Amino acid sequence: MTIYNTIVVGSGPAGIGVASLLSQAGNDYIVLEKKQIGSSFIDWPKNMEMITPSFPSNAFGQMDLNSICEGTSPAFSFNKEHLLGDEYAEYLELVSNYFQINIQPGTEVIKVNKQSKGWVIETNRGDYFAKYLIWAAGEFQNPQIKNIKGAEHCIHSSYIRYPERVDGDGFAIIGGYESGIQLAYDLVSNQKNVTLIDPNEIDDTSTSDPSQVLSPHTFKKYKQIQNSPLYNEVKGEVNSVIKKEDGYHLELENEQVIQTERIPICATGFSLVDQPIRELISYREDGSPKLTETADEFFGHENFYLTGPTVRHDNHIFCFIYKFRQRFGVIVEDILKKEKVDEEQIATCVERWRSNGMYLSDLSCCDEECVC
Repeated sequence: MTIYNTIVVGSGPAGIGVASLLSQAGNDYIVLEKKQIGSSFIDWPKNMEMITPSFPSNAFGQMDLNSICEGTSPAFSFNKEHLLGDEYAEYLELVSNYFQINIQPGTEVIKVNKQSKGWVIETNRGDYFAKYLIWAAGEFQNPQIKNIKGAEHCIHSSYIRYPERVDGDGFAIIGGYESGIQLAYDLVSNQKNVTLIDPNEIDDTSTSDPSQVLSPHTFKKYKQIQNSPLYNEVKGEVNSVIKKEDGYHLELENEQVIQTERIPICATGFSLVDQPIRELISYREDGSPKLTETADEFFGHENFYLTGPTVRHDNHIFCFIYKFRQRFGVIVEDILKKEKVDEEQIATCVERWRSNGMYLSDLSCCDEECVC
């Protein structure tokens, strides 16, 4: 059995970001990665861009919104504001190499077992043991089609990697958030007819939180297709999908039926990759894992942490990089305190992380809205 003080599972932005802080603090850690660095971004649809803009603002005390390590900027590396998935995966590899992050690719976690003094992680390459375990497996590898009867007749939008190569016409997209609008934009741009179905107003501006409404980058694309004769928008909730001889019938809660010959596309989001740890997790009513607010530990499991886009506290959604990276330092600080690291050293680390947007312990500031 291979032993480390801390094991991080997943080498996406959350895993590499928190590992960079562990490295700064001198912690004995390893990152276990199922495939390769940034594999989820490599698997993105090829036209999909980062919706948060990158800008090399580090010299003025503001980290690039998509940076995961201090002193780095995807905008600087690629001279672009909105990177494609392949490009962001390359950024992650650049960061990993530069900071010499200890990553072991090709290591799939099969099951996690709790023991009195830590965690046993069963993998395809043998067992590992760690006193502290940080789950950074992300969401993209676990697309969700929830609450739709007949979901087996649909395809998730994440599987359409090349929208410009899609044959046929007359597509129905269920879900009007970021990925739904992106796909609608791609299809309409390629002269395809699209009907998009969502229970909410697509151009909702009731909040300034981009976790709940379209980002400006995607909203711009939405406005470009909104009045196109190829684009149709239906407000409603899809209850069921029925496959018939003439195609697919989408039944809405208001008894409206939308018919399409093409397989319906669900842009209905993702959820935590949790199969190896599902038996250990307690969930909130909204389906997110229950966490401690002090250090993002899974509820009831000391020294077992979650980092990444699935983190939720009350109504606060940490689904973007510039949001969830602010909890990296909170996790690592908790580990350092438990390891009885010198308090002055911890304080120095925390101040460094706070100044770089990687430490946020007071969540009350997350309630602030833009006034204009």
